[in-house]
Amino acid sequence: MGGRGTSMTVTATWETRSGPTSGAIRGLLSAMVKFGLLGNLTLCLNGQQRQIPGSKAGVLLASLLLRPNLPLSVDHLMTAVWGDHPPRTALASLHNHFARLRSALGPERDRLRATRGSYVLEIEAGELDAEVFGTRLKRAQEAHWKGDWETLGEESTSALALWRGRPLPEFPSLHGTPEIDHLVELHLQAVELRFESHLRTRRNHTITAELARYAAEHPLREPFHRQLMAALHQADRTADAITAYHSLRRNLADELGIDPAPSTQQLLSELLSPGTSSAGLAPVATTSREPLHPAIDNDVTTPGSGPAGRAPFQIPRDTADFTGRTVELTALRERLLTAAAEGLPPVVVITGMGGVGKTTLALRAAHSTRAAFPDGQLYADLRGFGSGTPRTAHDLLARFLADLGVSAGALPEDTDDRAALYRAALAERRVLVLLDNVRDAEQVAPLLMGSGAGAVVVTSRHALAGLAGATYITLQPLGAAEQQQLLAAICGPGRLSAEESATERILTACAGLPLALRIVGARLAHHGRNVGAIADRLQEVGHRLATLTLDHLDVREVFLMSYQALGGSHRQAERDAAAAFRRLGLWPSHPFSVEAASALLDQPVEQVLDLLDILAGAHLLQNPTPGRYRFHDLLAEFAAERAEQEESPQEREAALLRMVTWYRAATRQADLATKARVAADEAPATRAPLPQFPDEDAALLWITAEMPAIQHAVRTASASEQPELSWGLADSLWGWTHAYWWAGAEWEQPVSDALATAVRVGSLRGQAQMQRFLGTAYGAAHRNEASLLHLAAATALYRQLGDTEQQSQSLSNYAQACAQAGRMDEGLDAVRQAIALREDSSSPPPRFIHSLGRLLLNTGDAAGAERAFRQCLEVWRSEGQLLFVATDLVNLGDSLRALGRRDEAFACIEESLALSRELDRDFSIADALEALARAHLHFGDPGQARSCWEEALAIAEERQLHRVIRDCVVGLGSLTEPSGDAG
Repeated sequence: MGGRGTSMTVTATWETRSGPTSGAIRGLLSAMVKFGLLGNLTLCLNGQQRQIPGSKAGVLLASLLLRPNLPLSVDHLMTAVWGDHPPRTALASLHNHFARLRSALGPERDRLRATRGSYVLEIEAGELDAEVFGTRLKRAQEAHWKGDWETLGEESTSALALWRGRPLPEFPSLHGTPEIDHLVELHLQAVELRFESHLRTRRNHTITAELARYAAEHPLREPFHRQLMAALHQADRTADAITAYHSLRRNLADELGIDPAPSTQQLLSELLSPGTSSAGLAPVATTSREPLHPAIDNDVTTPGSGPAGRAPFQIPRDTADFTGRTVELTALRERLLTAAAEGLPPVVVITGMGGVGKTTLALRAAHSTRAAFPDGQLYADLRGFGSGTPRTAHDLLARFLADLGVSAGALPEDTDDRAALYRAALAERRVLVLLDNVRDAEQVAPLLMGSGAGAVVVTSRHALAGLAGATYITLQPLGAAEQQQLLAAICGPGRLSAEESATERILTACAGLPLALRIVGARLAHHGRNVGAIADRLQEVGHRLATLTLDHLDVREVFLMSYQALGGSHRQAERDAAAAFRRLGLWPSHPFSVEAASALLDQPVEQVLDLLDILAGAHLLQNPTPGRYRFHDLLAEFAAERAEQEESPQEREAALLRMVTWYRAATRQADLATKARVAADEAPATRAPLPQFPDEDAALLWITAEMPAIQHAVRTASASEQPELSWGLADSLWGWTHAYWWAGAEWEQPVSDALATAVRVGSLRGQAQMQRFLGTAYGAAHRNEASLLHLAAATALYRQLGDTEQQSQSLSNYAQACAQAGRMDEGLDAVRQAIALREDSSSPPPRFIHSLGRLLLNTGDAAGAERAFRQCLEVWRSEGQLLFVATDLVNLGDSLRALGRRDEAFACIEESLALSRELDRDFSIADALEALARAHLHFGDPGQARSCWEEALAIAEERQLHRVIRDCVVGLGSLTEPSGDAG
């Protein structure tokens, strides 16, 4: 993986349109951007290949392209880059890589946006090769079912022309993801369709060798083998076709213990019948296996059928628009088929939140593996969740035994005896048992097999950890591509393509939940609803669940079943977990730690951890990383509803106040660890434990991860009985803001909200704190006019309060802003006032002396500036304030340069550069490089000056460091002049 300074070259592979644009207007035009996933990652910007700055940035871009136009959480992206164990500095590094990635996108950088706790990359239709591939493949599939063989060939060939190889081979961390596996499966389907077009149009002579290669590479994928048999037969090589069949049969028998599908066996019969010339022209299968008896595949056997009659095939009807789940379906099928071959009856538990598609996946797997279980497929809904009494193993054993041919007179009364007879009845049979909607392990344990070649599939909203030896498949919400495909399959792609923006909003609101997508799709398909109208309705706070209901489908009802199953449990811990669920609904929109939950619930951490684990096991909470939890978006709304309906106003207010108080204390703790200042205010006490920070990086990382929750806490505090918590919280962002001042979208809003609250309640001190905060932060961002306005207001407020210490601090900050704005005389006057207000102290604070030094240097008193900066550095070093050391080493170097002391000047600036690199602070690195360039030019080395300015400019453009950009541009421009000094 690349570190600083590495880059990854990408290659453009598409045609591009370009026109005569002058340099003056080129930046105003939108470049045509194209992205490629079907092979190595590719990027073409305005007709030119672009470099992606480092392999980590490449992983981030690839991850976003795999789910275009949908926000990806920071947790998801950190896992993609660093795996399950990211380093402490991962979050800060992630922001750095995204800044560099935005820079690589040039004028199209606004496509890459940061949202609350996530990032999204906006891609338009036709710009991503995977999306174009999918569109062409869909047209090929439509042509196939219409029997339009020429169009089938054209569209499948057109789709395959985009395929450059396995997606993203250079990023091993992304291999095996559902999105990439899905693309690989689509590629194989496209190949099958192209072969089919050749067979239908009698051009088999061009594909026989290629078919043989694909059949060899995929020995268990029957369509390739069936097509190879047909191609060989059409080429008058019937004997070879029969040999190909027997090769397939042996592979299936050896690997899976099953026979070829009926359509393949039918093709063999045709080959063995004289005069057949149309063999192999049945439509290509869309899966590797087909049902053994398609005509009766959806029959439900009535109780009583058994060995005397036909085998009991009770699996309900499959879903015609089954979408995605390629990885999970493959794993489930392989487990079932391997067990059928080995004679070891497995138990596979499909688990996940309500409405995520557990039963749909189980039915698809059951239908597609029917041939492997010729003795029957038993099915039962155990009613573990929902209305009605849960079914008992005692009653189900009676039904299953009757289905297997046991007479009523031979049925034991005791449950254990029934279970023993049931296991004996299945021991010599290849039967699949599907147990749907299971409440817990106790309910299902007697229905498991003891031996034989059968298998059991269980679906449950609970994890069912008590089933020893089970294989677990946990379903997550659908990915972006799968969501779009499912919705299009239900309501038609035309409805969605006409209103793409509204469609994206619908997908975001449904948050990957198949049940929600099915309801929306049905409304669009059968109720004549407008896509935009439904999207608008889903955006209304508190109305999503009301919109996601139709006939017997109801997302809220599905969630209610899970919630009531816990609330009505005979286990006290589960009832307590249900109460915790609704109380956590007071804080639904942000990930939270165990400690934060402890504060909100007002319970010890150990007890809270047990409750959170129960909720995660019931899939009412997600546990994306150790120690952190969050709601699925739709469950968050449901939890908020339960809190509103079941908790009293007093309980809600008290819980939120505890949560806000905890964030106030925790954020202050982090602010202290940044060492940006000595915090003046004591945080209120909280019983919940606070996070501990071993160093500054850990503190900054924590605040970055918690920023959305902190912003929400500020708003919550503003409306509480203790509004002063709002500006106390915002003020605790001081250290983070001065490290990440360029991330204005993150810190401006909470500080402005806190200021508005202080004005509303009439707190002069709160107003003064927030005015000074905004003034210094804007100053760090070189927004000088805004900085001066806020600092002047803060100074006046502190003067009104009679707080000379804070008044002097504001005056010192004002002096710094004046220096940046070029108002030197006004700045000198302000800093001297600040020092005068501290006459009683033993020495002025180092920040005051720093401001004085900057102003003296800018007014030509380099010797006075040198004395000031040396005084500052002595204090900064003693306090361990390394970032301030780096800053004032540059200032001292500038002073020594002005005094003509070459060696000392270079020594100071180079020490600053080394320290800045060690601290990994890009803005400090850029400052040191820019100062080093000026020193090189001043002492007669323009070549070195150019190199330093160019490196500084590259960093500044990535970080949008406007002052450094300006200084670098001016400096580089001075190199073209006959003589001169850039300053």
